Amino acid sequence: MKTINKAFVLGASGYVGHYLSQELLDKHIETTALINRTPLENTNIIQLRGSLTDFDWTRLEANLPDVIFHTARLSGTNAKNRKEAAAKNSRANEQLIKWLESQKNPPLLVFVSGTLVYGSQNKSRVDESWPANPISFQREYFEAEKPILRAMNDQKLPVIIVRPSWIYGPGSWLKAFYLNPSKNKNSIPVYGTGDNLMTFIHVKDVVGLILHVSKNGMPGTIYNLGLQPAITQRNFVQLLCSLTGKKPRQKPLWWIRLRHDKAIAEAFSFSLDVRTKHPEVFRSYTPYFPDLEEGLRKVLEQERFITP
Repeated sequence: MKTINKAFVLGASGYVGHYLSQELLDKHIETTALINRTPLENTNIIQLRGSLTDFDWTRLEANLPDVIFHTARLSGTNAKNRKEAAAKNSRANEQLIKWLESQKNPPLLVFVSGTLVYGSQNKSRVDESWPANPISFQREYFEAEKPILRAMNDQKLPVIIVRPSWIYGPGSWLKAFYLNPSKNKNSIPVYGTGDNLMTFIHVKDVVGLILHVSKNGMPGTIYNLGLQPAITQRNFVQLLCSLTGKKPRQKPLWWIRLRHDKAIAEAFSFSLDVRTKHPEVFRSYTPYFPDLEEGLRKVLEQERFITP
């Protein structure tokens, strides 16, 4: 098991990065974050000003971290903007790799990706050996992952890539696309046919597993993160309905495509049964939410959709 005393977090103000930083602090790990604009409220995190695209990595050399957790990603509102953001991210990641290669004992780099990389695979059981076939947002964003993948495959640097499945939690897509639309109606939407398979993981278990893998995983490896068996979107909505007392209501994909964009429609209709070929690494991990219903109930309570 790798000992982690100091960690550096990229994207600490983002959804996963925020929870990851708190997880590190809870485990008494000295945590530093790269902050571009909005400072973090948690004053126990050491904050360095700068952007992923122009950060001077030599600033870390005086107090080199044991692990760099990379959760940062420039985003765009449409395909063109996402492509431009991905190109900037790719160049920034190349600079990070170049600096790591200059270090005698480089820190472990843990890069957080996602399972949209695999594309829609119907009912196939997809593990880490599955080839990349990016869909939705990952069509553009995958470009930024390529320098990390090359560095991992070259085996010149200690690199781990984690690919979480659908991450749910307070303030996530769950609220925006399923709970909020149900406020003025007594129903929760099912997008498309609802036959697509989805694999879920609570954000607390995402960050718990990221830390667990960084300690127990093998550099040069990709790890899929998904604790519960895949279920159809329709069954997922039925579970939400059983918890909230609402009814399911089908929404055609063209509706979400017009209201948002093609990438959103693809994200909510792609089908993936996420598995791992490294179960031995996960056996020693104790989940925060081993049961999907339990995790959803907790989120619904936090979002005040149901009472405890």
